[in-house]
Amino acid sequence: MSLFSIFKRKTDAKAVFIGLDSAGKSTIIDFLREGRFINHTPTMGKRKLEIDIEGTRISMFDMGGQQSFRDLWFGEMKTAKCVVFVIDKAAPHRFPEAKAEFQKVLPAIQKEGLKLLILANKHDVPGAASMREIIQGFNLLDVENFEILEVSAKTGYGMATAFSKFYSLLTGKHIQKLNFAGAVSVYTNGGVPIITEMDQNRFERVALEGGFLAAITQFSQMKLPGEIATQFILFESKQNGTFIVARSAHFIGSLLWYKELGVTVDQSKIALGDLLGHLESSCATADENTVSFHVEHYVTNIM
Repeated sequence: MSLFSIFKRKTDAKAVFIGLDSAGKSTIIDFLREGRFINHTPTMGKRKLEIDIEGTRISMFDMGGQQSFRDLWFGEMKTAKCVVFVIDKAAPHRFPEAKAEFQKVLPAIQKEGLKLLILANKHDVPGAASMREIIQGFNLLDVENFEILEVSAKTGYGMATAFSKFYSLLTGKHIQKLNFAGAVSVYTNGGVPIITEMDQNRFERVALEGGFLAAITQFSQMKLPGEIATQFILFESKQNGTFIVARSAHFIGSLLWYKELGVTVDQSKIALGDLLGHLESSCATADENTVSFHVEHYVTNIM
């Protein structure tokens, strides 16, 4: 079950994803649908994907970005409610080409009164262009009625926020981003801390309780059944709340849940399982700095 499946539950709405080839349109769409990174080859022509959200069936048209397919954008935009223009912020050398295509479609977007969401993708790439450079490079200060967000469809950075904004622009309804955790920490499967995303004073109080770190140590020593992908235990903290602890093949993750978050324990368990699943698929054998980087990015979706 994906991170975003809690939003799923019929009116129809159509969104068109456009932008240069290799900008990441397909990976963004699949992350929105599946809650995880899926590697793609360039889209040839177009592909249509659907998702049901809160009584609305959304059709997402993934449009090929190669020069030979760009004329197809205009035909699909005629019956759309929202246009998502994807920019590869790690490829500033292609900004002039992307800007030229953006300027071609902008009059049609404005004429039809379409909602416009700009996603600056590949935020995870070192040296990627800043938001200021993108705004200046695409003359966005001269454009009215649009939203722009920085995301990474590879690490998950900002994808829950993008999902909420995309749904709001497309339907006029609002989905509030949910917080699934008051704190997140990740350990190796041997119980060695990799990263803790929590208030340091709170972490020290939990550590002093003894039970929390003992639970991590105990879990690290347990044999993981081969047929179970992720295993969970709960640790009730009198001072802090409920710690959900999960173990996958290479990691142990801990998530702090308390009732004020407004979500159920099961929803937070799903979020923690998705985090570990993302780490397993993205960096299970990577160094701790890479793991920490992925955790910090993905945590933007659950905190």
